[in-house]
Amino acid sequence: MNDHIQKDGGEVAIVIYDAPFPPKYFRITKKFLNTLFVVIPIFFVALLSGFFLWGLSDRLEDTPTPELPSVISNSSNKIDVLKKEIKMLKDSNKLLAFKISQVPTVLEANDPYLSVIKKPYGMQIFTAENRIKLEQFEFSQETDKVSLKFQIINSFSSKVTGYVTIFMISESGLNIYPKEANQTISEGVKFNSGEPFSVSRLRPTNAEFLNRPKSGDVRFVIYIFSRDGDLLLVKETEKYKIGTK
Repeated sequence: MNDHIQKDGGEVAIVIYDAPFPPKYFRITKKFLNTLFVVIPIFFVALLSGFFLWGLSDRLEDTPTPELPSVISNSSNKIDVLKKEIKMLKDSNKLLAFKISQVPTVLEANDPYLSVIKKPYGMQIFTAENRIKLEQFEFSQETDKVSLKFQIINSFSSKVTGYVTIFMISESGLNIYPKEANQTISEGVKFNSGEPFSVSRLRPTNAEFLNRPKSGDVRFVIYIFSRDGDLLLVKETEKYKIGTK
């Protein structure tokens, strides 16, 4: 029996002694042992791995995709600001080139006060379009000043912005609102030295003139320019009597 066991290398013999019974012999092949201790554990490991991966895939499907925040650096902000400024400059240059290419409008000879205002070359006159109008005039006077109040009404399709310049004409001479413009009458009053305004519907205006005339009548001529220097409105008021107070 020993010779048989030594010669047959493909089997393993197990002898069990259980006295007084005769010994029992069990023969197990090495292939069975390999299957028992190698193949079966690998099979169970693969099976467990499969269940694990299957459960993990379900969790990954239910997990929302993370959104990465967009980080805008200071340099990017500065670039955006510079781009906007460049666009504004280009638009301004186009408008300026258009105005220069236009033939200046011949001003009416019966408006001597408009010649006092320094207007941009290529100024356009849009008074016929009635983009704005003036209403609710109210004249008042005190000992040392007179005031003219009125409403600027926007009748255009969008907001209107610009400058208001008002001339008061009396026997005492010429007086301009805003008062700072009186210092530049000899050299010409710039159109943008008027009171700036912006109106979507209506805007009240209160023009005060110091050094009230002592007697006689006063009247007012109102000029309104756009921010680009185009003439939007010319309005001459009725005459107002100066009384003593």
